[in-house]
Amino acid sequence: MVTIGPDGLSDAVQAALEEYGDLAKEVTRDTVRKVARTCRQEIRAASPRRTGRYAKGWRISETVSPNGDVSETVYNAAAPNLTHLLENGHAKVNGGRVEGKAHIAPAERQAEANLLEGLEKELSL
Repeated sequence: MVTIGPDGLSDAVQAALEEYGDLAKEVTRDTVRKVARTCRQEIRAASPRRTGRYAKGWRISETVSPNGDVSETVYNAAAPNLTHLLENGHAKVNGGRVEGKAHIAPAERQAEANLLEGLEKELSL
């Protein structure tokens, strides 16, 4: 047990808050990375397959801001122009319509839920 005098109380509280902030930032970064990988796997598994090129094209891009915040973007590098058409459907050349296959939106909703759940679990004291 550590004894802190009245003069050192503010320094001790400040040090404890900085330590918790660093821990929270590290846990958040790790959780975001895990959730992004899981999201990519779910999208890849649910993607429409004709040749397999589209499904294999899912990648993750990490962006770190100057203050240390991390964001992960899941995108399709192989055929980025197909994502909207395959997700929402499109008109055919000779008339008619191709129905969309929702494969991105369900994975996105699941990723949001996983992120909140993971952060609550990891940051609870």
